[in-house]
Amino acid sequence: MAPIRYIHEPRPGLSAARNRALDESRGDILVFIDDDEVAGPGWPDGLVRAMAATNATLVGGPVRTIFTCDPPRWIVDGKFFSRPEPTDLSTQRWLRSGNLAINICAIRSASIRFDERFGTTGGEDVQFSRHAKAKGLGLSWSATAVVSEFVGPERLSLKWLARRERDSTANWVRVETDQDSRWRIRALIAARSATRLSQGAALVVAGTITTRMHVAAQGVLHMARAVGAIKGIAGQRRPRYR
Repeated sequence: MAPIRYIHEPRPGLSAARNRALDESRGDILVFIDDDEVAGPGWPDGLVRAMAATNATLVGGPVRTIFTCDPPRWIVDGKFFSRPEPTDLSTQRWLRSGNLAINICAIRSASIRFDERFGTTGGEDVQFSRHAKAKGLGLSWSATAVVSEFVGPERLSLKWLARRERDSTANWVRVETDQDSRWRIRALIAARSATRLSQGAALVVAGTITTRMHVAAQGVLHMARAVGAIKGIAGQRRPRYR
């Protein structure tokens, strides 16, 4: 059995914990998996295989949802917990850390770390992978390294989904404007947000009239993303972890 070391990081926030993992890692490859996920039979071998095949520095894999109770019909129809799954060994622009392998030597050589400005609000993983991509490091995908995420009843509400979309969009915009701070980028995001608000309102009306609840919910989430984008432009940060 492989030896296990438990390391305590006293500073709050995911960035601090992930950076501690970068510092403490003694091997060639560091692998992240979230605490609400369970690894499938192809994990982490699929991540390592894709890294060897593509010479990528970062490799991500699928995260599939398992509901712990029967979800409402509108959630199933709207596929609100489905994630896109790229083709095996395909090149990626960014990756999340819920299912991620990192070539430690390459990351250390490039002096890339998780930005602790994002540590309590989320988005630190997107910023990390975007930073690696900007430095010329490869990002790839393994279709065989599947992990499952358990979703309970506390997440099966429109309020929870709207908060998730708002916060994730705000984090994405913060990463985007951190990469390119020109006012034109902010103006473009604001314009798209205005369009998304009107599209969301139209979907809410259409879904309500036709009693297709998943369409109305899509409209609400459109508007939540628009609000999140404006928050991201304004730089408002709401701590996710305390």
